[in-house]
Amino acid sequence: MKYRDLIQFDPIITVIELKSADDSAKAHELARSYVMSDDMVDLVSAKIISQLNLKDVSDNKGVLLVGNYGTGKSHLMSVVSAIAADSAYLADAQNEKFQIAAKPIAGKFEVLRIEIGSTEASLRAIITGNVEKDLAQRGISFKFPDVGNITNNKDGLIAMMAAFAEKYNDKGYLIIVDELLDYLKGRKENDLIQDIGFMREIGEVLKSTRLRFICGIQEALFENPAFHNVSNTLLKMKDRYEQALIRTEDIAYVVKQRILQKTPEQRAMIREHLTPFCPLYQNMAEQLDEYVEMFPIHPTYISTFQRMIIVEKREVLKTISETIKEIIDLEVPADQPGVISYDTYWRRIKEDPAKRVEPAIHEVLQKSGVLEDIIQRSFSRDAYKPMALQIIAALSVHRLTTVVLDAKLGLTAQNLKDDLMLFMPLPVMEADFLLTTVEKVLQDIMNTVGGQFIEYNRDNGQYYLDLKKDVDYDKKIQEKANFLGEDRLNQYFYSVMYDAADLQLTEHVTGRKIYEYRINWDEKNIFREGYLFMGLPNERTTAQPPQDFYVYILPLFGMKTIDESKEDEVYFDFQNSDSFTELLKTYAGAREMEVLSAHGDARSTYARRANTTLNEIRRYLEDNKTVCFRVSYLGTEKPVLDYLRGTRMNEIIVRDIISIATSKALNSYFNDRYPDCPIFKRPVTRENQADLRVEAITAIVGKATQLGQSILETFGLLLNGKLSIENSKYASHYLQQLALLPDGSVLNASDIMTSLNGQDMVDKKFRLSIVWMSVIWTSLVYGGHCVLVGRDNKRYDASNVEEFIKNPDITYEFKRLEKPKAPAVKLLRRLFNILSISEGLIVNPNTWDKAHEELYKRSQKLSLETFRYDKFYKGSLSLWGDQIVPTNIAEKYCRDMESLRTLYNDVNSRWSTPAKLKHFDYSDGQLDVLTNGMEALEIAHIIEDFKAQVQDIMHYLAVAETMTAGNTALKARFQEAKEEYLNMRNGLLNVKYNTGTTDTLLDNLENLKKDFIDFYLTQHKTYRLDHSGLKRKQAIMNSEQMATLQQLLGIKDVLSTGQYQELLNVHLNGLKVCYECTSTELQSSPFCSHCNYRPGDKDKPVAGKLDYIEEQLSNLVSTWTNAILGAVNDPMLDKAKTLLSRPQRQIIDELVSSKELPKVITPDFISTVNELLSGLDKVEVDPQRIEREMVSWGPVTPADFKKKMNALIESYLVGHDAEKTRLVVKTKYMDGSEEA
Repeated sequence: MKYRDLIQFDPIITVIELKSADDSAKAHELARSYVMSDDMVDLVSAKIISQLNLKDVSDNKGVLLVGNYGTGKSHLMSVVSAIAADSAYLADAQNEKFQIAAKPIAGKFEVLRIEIGSTEASLRAIITGNVEKDLAQRGISFKFPDVGNITNNKDGLIAMMAAFAEKYNDKGYLIIVDELLDYLKGRKENDLIQDIGFMREIGEVLKSTRLRFICGIQEALFENPAFHNVSNTLLKMKDRYEQALIRTEDIAYVVKQRILQKTPEQRAMIREHLTPFCPLYQNMAEQLDEYVEMFPIHPTYISTFQRMIIVEKREVLKTISETIKEIIDLEVPADQPGVISYDTYWRRIKEDPAKRVEPAIHEVLQKSGVLEDIIQRSFSRDAYKPMALQIIAALSVHRLTTVVLDAKLGLTAQNLKDDLMLFMPLPVMEADFLLTTVEKVLQDIMNTVGGQFIEYNRDNGQYYLDLKKDVDYDKKIQEKANFLGEDRLNQYFYSVMYDAADLQLTEHVTGRKIYEYRINWDEKNIFREGYLFMGLPNERTTAQPPQDFYVYILPLFGMKTIDESKEDEVYFDFQNSDSFTELLKTYAGAREMEVLSAHGDARSTYARRANTTLNEIRRYLEDNKTVCFRVSYLGTEKPVLDYLRGTRMNEIIVRDIISIATSKALNSYFNDRYPDCPIFKRPVTRENQADLRVEAITAIVGKATQLGQSILETFGLLLNGKLSIENSKYASHYLQQLALLPDGSVLNASDIMTSLNGQDMVDKKFRLSIVWMSVIWTSLVYGGHCVLVGRDNKRYDASNVEEFIKNPDITYEFKRLEKPKAPAVKLLRRLFNILSISEGLIVNPNTWDKAHEELYKRSQKLSLETFRYDKFYKGSLSLWGDQIVPTNIAEKYCRDMESLRTLYNDVNSRWSTPAKLKHFDYSDGQLDVLTNGMEALEIAHIIEDFKAQVQDIMHYLAVAETMTAGNTALKARFQEAKEEYLNMRNGLLNVKYNTGTTDTLLDNLENLKKDFIDFYLTQHKTYRLDHSGLKRKQAIMNSEQMATLQQLLGIKDVLSTGQYQELLNVHLNGLKVCYECTSTELQSSPFCSHCNYRPGDKDKPVAGKLDYIEEQLSNLVSTWTNAILGAVNDPMLDKAKTLLSRPQRQIIDELVSSKELPKVITPDFISTVNELLSGLDKVEVDPQRIEREMVSWGPVTPADFKKKMNALIESYLVGHDAEKTRLVVKTKYMDGSEEA
């Protein structure tokens, strides 16, 4: 199977020139052959076509189309310009979406295409010259003014477009310029500034004219480093141009759809070929569709090709076409992928004479050639040689993708394996095995070339060509290391131990490698201070002042004799190995060569090698941290692992190992030196102990955090979550010392504190640091157990303890401790009595804490109540339309209650602890005010209870009272009940109010409510039909009489229906029904919730109403019967009767003879009567008009009355035959509707 069998090869060899589109036949072919994805259409539409639009002009800009050589940039500009000039080309476009997008510009322009070659002319001269020539060919005479006579170019461009518009008033003028970037790169700086300025002016003219401007460039202009000297000028131009970039994916689409197009069968064959290799390469399985579409080109080929910014005039589509042409007739290898990647481009660079002379490429070619030559001659493993040469080619190509050739950027072994699809037959076809093989080949390459030109960056795992690495630095480092003596190597050992172990210590004695060292005493979880020496203990005396311990890292080489081991000394002996010695020598040699080298690349190289080796030493120490030391203490030597049992090894580093081993070795010694040191729950360091002290003291004053409470628990100052002096052996000791003092005696600071090592102050009893003793002093002062006197003689007790809490220096430099003063018990007893708290609590010293707790809770509760009752007094206190409490008295009660809030604030701040309460200082007058506040609060309780008991029934009765107008006796009862409430209201404002009064009032109100319900039920029955009434009403509605009347309504002209409508709509339908109202329901609402009946409303009684309706219905049937008989017996209708059909005459004859209506009124009866009476003329008489006419007559004689009435009747007969006319009086019934 050959490559030709797997692709529909359509090469792109010819370079498209912009001016080709000037030829119509070529323009058609260009439009047909341009391949464009939908994403590319979106780009062209958004970035190019939108700026060419002539219809909706807003802020049009120029367009810079960015694409490397061979990416189709000129082809695209040719297509766009051809369609803009002639809409006939639009149909040639292969992408329908593009046809729609380009339709608005199709045929809307005259086009000028300009290709800039090698010239020294200014951009203005090139463009204006081409424009003048183009306009002349179009018959337009126009010349731009001489450049020396103008202040700007915009006026000339606008004048040119005015001349253009005289001939082409409905078209735009599109100027397209190609190869602009090469031209600009060749310009001198001053000339370049002029050219860019001219482009800016063109861009500014576009928005106000029908001129449009597109330029083709190979690289983005505004971000291009080649133009950094004119960046400010470019910045001014940037706002007037839109950059449209041809992306890698756009090029890939052309490759897949044009050069490497495939049939479905070919895709299936390729997929079958590539699938077995997917497990070898990262993400290939997930991206297999892309590999199939791009086959035999690797998907990374184009992206890498695009990044080779150093290579000029590279043409990706042409290069891929030529590459495929070379292999099209070759067999696809069945046992390997057969995919071509970017490494193959290196051969084309080497064979291209034009590219070989470019300086940057020449340098890479030269160094890469040396590498290839060495591999060809000296590579020891022939089977891997093709892969080695492929890797060198790839690294050479990649070297050309970086902006600068000395960038330390390259490719990892994984990159090389996947991006080149490196392959060779292996015993195990797995990705990891293949990666290991690639890594081995890379190592063999570096060994073969002896460190020249190729480098490995350990930080990112990348291999890259180092063009300046023509010296074998490794060899020089090794030679230097071999000449270093033991003392010198020991110095480097100390250096790497300090750096690699990340000790981060402060050198105590400069140049002696003696460091200030702190460790965590693991058993107590607190730091201890000492020294760490790099070397033997013969310089201990130089470390002053003395500290708790001394640690020695013994030398790696030479003698390690220890004369005498002391109880405060620990020795660490590093266990050397050949690999560590090799690393140490490499590091030492690199540092030595760094010092010896002059400034420049060599010095930097040695420094990098030293740092790289130091990182390797760090990894060695991490890998061997549990076995790299033996620890000696008091003459006994153990492996360091013995001290690490129970430690999580994955959580510690070498620095931690030294600290942990030292702590455990010195544990007994520390316990002898600090026997009363407590066990801290959190690690205490020199850095955090001040913060921990603050947390502890903050917890003492009631703002507890978990951290602060843990410190208090450490010193026994916390019991059941509360401060407890007696529970702490430290605080209890000094409490006892104060208790034993005679009156007037004190504990001076000198009696308590002493200096440790001539520096830190500790107490004599427990050897606790002043930091922790300040916590003890604070607890004693806060608890009211002592008074602390500062160095300024200011006394601090429980009442002002907050002042020295903010300033630790007060407790660090105190003068003495004193006993506290006695509290004011008499005033406190009165306070407790006012607040209804047991006085015994305040009298008994043993219940003082309980007394403070009860005072706090009681004052807090009262304070909260005052806020509620303050709103209560200021809110609505109305019952039955009157205020319970007059406004002025309510305002006074609010003022009185403020004293209770003040009390709580004082308890919460001034007397916030039992100790502070001993300083209670309220006067009798203040306590009197508190008494008034308590009374105001108690009255609020009384009123609130009263209102809660009576407000529902009073609200009920207030509504009920509005419905008693028809019952004078009941209304009087309501007034009496209200007066009873108003008379007893003032009694509520007395704290001794008798609640029995409320009960009596409630009984009277309940009796009144019962009487109202009885009254309401009677009224309800009078004005609402009950269930039996409803049934009778329904019987009337369904009666024969009602049915007869409803049928007779069909007879026209002779019946007066007003009385019927009145009976039905007013009398019958107006009857309201409700039979659900009960006395139980009326307990919660004073009126029926079903019918909302309220006594006093305009409702009419229902009693006797149904009898009246039945009587009126019977009368109405008789009346209508007589009216119908009278009408049909009218002599005027005798002739009309003869015209009826026999059945109809029979119906009339039966009616006349029987003088009764038929038992069943049929439609035939109705229609027969109507037909007979149709000869009569009905005239409606408005009774209101008659009334108005008669009133207007005034007083008249009977004779005149008859004359005027006859005249009125005659007025109704105008236009009617008097013999056939029947006057029908209109009637109005009570609901306001009208009926004839």
